[in-house]
Amino acid sequence: MARGRPRTARLSSEIIVDTAMRTIDGGSPLSMSHIARELSVHVSSLYNHVGDRDGLIELLRVRISEEYPVPPLDGLTWQDAVRTVATTIHTAFLAHPRLIPYLADTPVSSPGIVEIYARLAEAMVDAGHSAQRASITIRMIDTLALGTAMVTSSSPAKWNDRSPGGQALIEAAETWDDDRDQTSEAFELSLRFILAGLEGELAEQG
Repeated sequence: MARGRPRTARLSSEIIVDTAMRTIDGGSPLSMSHIARELSVHVSSLYNHVGDRDGLIELLRVRISEEYPVPPLDGLTWQDAVRTVATTIHTAFLAHPRLIPYLADTPVSSPGIVEIYARLAEAMVDAGHSAQRASITIRMIDTLALGTAMVTSSSPAKWNDRSPGGQALIEAAETWDDDRDQTSEAFELSLRFILAGLEGELAEQG
């Protein structure tokens, strides 16, 4: 077999992101050196494809946004636009809860993701909300989606039946099949409260 440069590159951003996602989903911390060992390459080779660690995290954000794309917002009411964006992000984060601490610590820079938020803000401003309120709403959505995903990946609270209110909480927990169902209901109720508050505020302005 003739020697020479291989026809395809040994590394690509896709391969690196795949490895990083498997690493995080598997419970290991995100480490450039760990990923390099997994791929049997030097760490410097990773930087040629994904930039620095923050660049890799942003590519991971883009990956889950591609796995769970936000449907078009055209023609939706501002309420449905908020609900659509929030629910999609919530679903994507729940699929990769161990990725959340890294996303929360890294600013969004992907043009595609930024555009989604901009379209949501546009829908809200067109309906009469201020730009400041639209900005706060986007922050609330992120906070809610990030928080519920982190709760899902953490150990549930162990209520003590001897503490005040403990028995009531133990009995209430039997309402749900598991903690994930309880967290999903908490998300839906929180989103409902957010929308109700925004609707009330808008009505007062009108």
